[in-house]
Amino acid sequence: MKIVLRNRRKFKDKQELTLEEFKNKYRKELDSAIDSYSRTRERKDMLKPPYMHINKDYEAEFYEDLRWNFNNNARSIYYIDIIK
Repeated sequence: MKIVLRNRRKFKDKQELTLEEFKNKYRKELDSAIDSYSRTRERKDMLKPPYMHINKDYEAEFYEDLRWNFNNNARSIYYIDIIK
């Protein structure tokens, strides 16, 4: 799997990384995005009735739609353009 990243300011600046390279290079941004996503999901789940509360692995759920979640939850100058 290849992840194509682009700079939000300079659209010609392009990086193509594997998932492991992406995790290593953008660890700080990825951790903050997962944390933000987890807090948002926990608040939404608290609105559900008690019998519907399920202990979820929000990190695994985050990676299911990595592109959208990273682009909307990370504070980075790069965004994921395409996942091949």
